[in-house]
Amino acid sequence: MVYTKYFKLQTVFEAAGGPGVFGKHATQLMELHQRVCQMDAPVVLECGVDKGWSTGVLAHAVERKGGSLISLDIRDCSDAIESDCWTFLQMDDTDQERILREAPLLKHGIDFLYIDSLHAARHVRRQMELWYPLVRQGGWIAFHDVDPAPYMRGQRKDNIESEIVWRAVGQVVFDFFYANEDDLLLEFHYGDMGMAIMQKLAPMSKAPQLWRRLPRRRVSLRSLARHLAGRG
Repeated sequence: MVYTKYFKLQTVFEAAGGPGVFGKHATQLMELHQRVCQMDAPVVLECGVDKGWSTGVLAHAVERKGGSLISLDIRDCSDAIESDCWTFLQMDDTDQERILREAPLLKHGIDFLYIDSLHAARHVRRQMELWYPLVRQGGWIAFHDVDPAPYMRGQRKDNIESEIVWRAVGQVVFDFFYANEDDLLLEFHYGDMGMAIMQKLAPMSKAPQLWRRLPRRRVSLRSLARHLAGRG
């Protein structure tokens, strides 16, 4: 049985698929839940706990499937939830050597990796460099906070710094996908603050290509002419 300190887990289940910002948030959390429930004895690694919204949902699914959930945060979030399947480690989620000492089962493969800690492109890149090789074939990687729209001018969370950061994190996901396009499936869920979910198709033994930035064409003479003619 999962106990959550800061919210009622049932409210997430009831709001999923419903209207409004919280409906979007709950729907995205239930996307995580459904994927974990497809696995037997899943090993789940969560980077970032805070109030335990994703932690509680993931723990509920992991308990049902007889697996293990390891959560990492630099702050003490040890009271966010209670669950027999849950291990909380208060440490930097890029300190892989120390984490693997404390949770050696991760060495044998991760079925679900959830990234929602420091919102900085360089940090997300580092997390992928460290943890992607340990994700099993068929496993999932989810990224929270990839939709900059709520922070854009005039929107509900209008904030230029966050808009830039969220867009950069989404770009990291995009770049990693196109560097490894044959080995991944990718979907984006917009609304709330956005979530991206990848499925890894390659075996653990295959090293990834880390980044590929696709060249952009912002304007051409033809598109400019069409725009000036009022047809673009």
